[in-house]
Amino acid sequence: MDSKNVATLRAAHDAFSAHDCARSAAIGTGSNVKFVDHGRGITASSREEFQGWLEGHLATSSDIKIVDAHYIDAGDWVTARFRAVGVQDGPIPAGFPASHKPYSLDVCEVWHFGPDGKADEGHNYSDGLGYMMQLGHFPALG
Repeated sequence: MDSKNVATLRAAHDAFSAHDCARSAAIGTGSNVKFVDHGRGITASSREEFQGWLEGHLATSSDIKIVDAHYIDAGDWVTARFRAVGVQDGPIPAGFPASHKPYSLDVCEVWHFGPDGKADEGHNYSDGLGYMMQLGHFPALG
């Protein structure tokens, strides 16, 4: 059985896969949540900014979903390892047009939960280079 914090994070991931960004972003405490996308150097400092970050992924890939999720409970901290999969049918904001190619993005997230059961800090680490190579925006290495 999942701990309360794992269940909260799993529910947020399930909401994202269902394309309900508002429900997914509700994992956070509101104006006090800090979320860092380390691969892209983006920091969201509120629930609204985090929801915007989620919506950006849907704008790039309308069928995005989280698969193969594994969660590690460490009390106030939860680590999640999963793949984000879909087809890039929208532009990537840095100027890359829709490739209409499928991708599988390896992701690791680390979240801290406060005593109220809401996340107050989250960190996202992903293989952005591999993602861009799968989409044909960067040449394969080697």
